[in-house]
Amino acid sequence: MDEQLQVKETILQLEKSLLEDETRTSIAAVSSLLTDDFLEHGSSGRSFGKADIVTNGLDAVELDIRDFDVRILSEDTVLATFRTCDKASGQEQLRSSIWRYQPGGWRMLFHQGTPAET
Repeated sequence: MDEQLQVKETILQLEKSLLEDETRTSIAAVSSLLTDDFLEHGSSGRSFGKADIVTNGLDAVELDIRDFDVRILSEDTVLATFRTCDKASGQEQLRSSIWRYQPGGWRMLFHQGTPAET
């Protein structure tokens, strides 16, 4: 398996884990997947840092990931782009995440969700 495909599979599994209730309800699990300087621009128009997410938690979601891809930006940084579909409402979002490899594994540095036309 070539390096880019291996990184793609790893990041896809990490993105999927961030959608699972078991991860979303665990402060330790979420905290271990985000860099200390993490930033999210949410589809609500609000921005969040790691402290906001750890303090307030994450809501439960039921999303499918589609059209997942990664671009290697540097030796330790990748950009993940994908589309999610809410299983209940059918609403879709375009998503992008920047992941950085640090001691202990991959951690998300940035995330953005944007409502998509269906």
